[in-house]
Amino acid sequence: MFTDLKITHKFPVVMICFALLSALITAFIAFTIAKNEMTNSAEDKLSSLLESRASSLNTYFSVIEKDLYFHAQSPLVISAIKEFSQAWLAMESEQTRQLQDTYIHMNPFSNEQKSALHRADNASLYDKYHSEYHPAFRNLVSTREFHDLFLFNTQGDLIYSVKKEEDFATNLLTGPWRETHLSHLIKELNAQPKISQHLFADFSPYEPSHQAPASFIASPVFDSNRRYIGIIAFQMPLAPLNRVMQVTAGMGESGETYLVGPDLLMRSDSRFFQGRSILQTQVDTPSVHRALAGESGSARIEDYRGISVFSAFAPVDFLGTRWAIVAEIDTNEILSPVYTMSHFLILSGVIIAIVIFFLGYLLAADISLPIVAMTHMMTRLSRNELNINISVSERKDEVGKMAKAMEVFKNNAIERDQLQKKLNHMAHHDTLTGLPTREYAGQQMKEYLKAGLKKGNKLVVMFADLDNFKSINDTLGHQAGDQLLKEVAVRLSEAVREDDIIARVGGDEFVIILPYVNDLSVIEHIANKMIDSLAINFLLQEQFCQIGLSLGIAVAPDDGLDGTALINKADKAMYQAKQRGKNNFVFASELKDQCQTG
Repeated sequence: MFTDLKITHKFPVVMICFALLSALITAFIAFTIAKNEMTNSAEDKLSSLLESRASSLNTYFSVIEKDLYFHAQSPLVISAIKEFSQAWLAMESEQTRQLQDTYIHMNPFSNEQKSALHRADNASLYDKYHSEYHPAFRNLVSTREFHDLFLFNTQGDLIYSVKKEEDFATNLLTGPWRETHLSHLIKELNAQPKISQHLFADFSPYEPSHQAPASFIASPVFDSNRRYIGIIAFQMPLAPLNRVMQVTAGMGESGETYLVGPDLLMRSDSRFFQGRSILQTQVDTPSVHRALAGESGSARIEDYRGISVFSAFAPVDFLGTRWAIVAEIDTNEILSPVYTMSHFLILSGVIIAIVIFFLGYLLAADISLPIVAMTHMMTRLSRNELNINISVSERKDEVGKMAKAMEVFKNNAIERDQLQKKLNHMAHHDTLTGLPTREYAGQQMKEYLKAGLKKGNKLVVMFADLDNFKSINDTLGHQAGDQLLKEVAVRLSEAVREDDIIARVGGDEFVIILPYVNDLSVIEHIANKMIDSLAINFLLQEQFCQIGLSLGIAVAPDDGLDGTALINKADKAMYQAKQRGKNNFVFASELKDQCQTG
């Protein structure tokens, strides 16, 4: 349909419609692909980061569990529980008052440093044992970053702690802290103690620690006779959890990872809130619910701050407690490059539409422009400029026919030019060796001489003849002789410089042109290099053959400036080289000196 329209109507209609349609489709596809790619990339990145954080968290939990397992069986802990229990019974009554007075109320150190007191010097059996065990337990808490370490006897009495907080020396089963989550943990272990049993109490405000979030992990302790003697417990710290979850590498400006418990409260501090988020910030999002249900995945949701985010989630299980681990980054940060690109595409589309409309109007108003362009192309073709590009399409108007005719004309011209170059090459190059002919070398030499020799530079003409070639040719035949000439041409070409010319004169004779020579040593070096290159035996018809090279050398301007005369002088010098024993070179100037001497 369009090919039958007049050019006057076709150009503006087709150009504007198709250009706008192409721009719109391209913009839509680019935006969709870019958005999907950015979304997939963000989800993959978040999933990888989440997996890394979960792995670090599981490693941290595993280390704590192994520490508990080790210390629950260590002779140090077993001995400490036995001796602290013995000292507890030795006080007979009011153990809580006596021990809290000694290690809390009359402790000379501040509340944060009460663990610095190793011995109270009150001559009690408990103080003696305290001075023996406390340094080791205090060092354990410090190096492992636990908040506290507890030892309980079988009646639930807290017979030892490192920090000496308000729960120290109280009974967790019947005392003032009997409703705490630590008390429930001790009750469960004390009811049915088992070897290698570990229980975990999730984070909850703990009043003896001033209502700070606290979680505990505990294990029963048995002596060497497998007799239950008490419980060891660690109060887990917050700092290591935050260090694992608040790594900002790869999270951009708005990304974060955090933990959420089954009560939908955070178990790690938020990157974006000042102060404590643990047990303070509620996260009631689809990602958290799915993770607590045991699912892993990613989704685009609204986070606990009410901001649209890409969210990756997974469950984390530890000793019967499940947390949700979540990695999120703001949608605007992920899609910001896509939005920028869409604005650019819209602006570009508007500009392109205006430009195309203007161009279409000009083409419709001046339909003769294609004809003028064709005329210009034909003019360039007539000048043998064959590198022009002629666009040909299946169209029925005059421009299409002209373009096809011009394409045929251009192809014919290219074929003719290639044929001419091939003929020129054949005319100026030896068909056997591929080397230039004597005529070509003479023409090049005349051009060098006509252009003049720069100050200090010389033009060198060498006439070369192979030694012993005739005997090889007669013995092995012309086919072997031709093969030998081809290999000689290759070796001589490798021995000269890039700008030098080697031409085959005929038979086994060659002319070598060396332009731009400024040192006699260069001439001798190249001459020796050519002679040496032919000194290596040739393998012809499974026989090793040896030839030599005799060279005559003429130098311009010293030996004249006429090309033919220079070749003749080099030829005579070559014969002199053969008379001197072959396989060497002689300068034409040496012959001149001999004539003057004679």
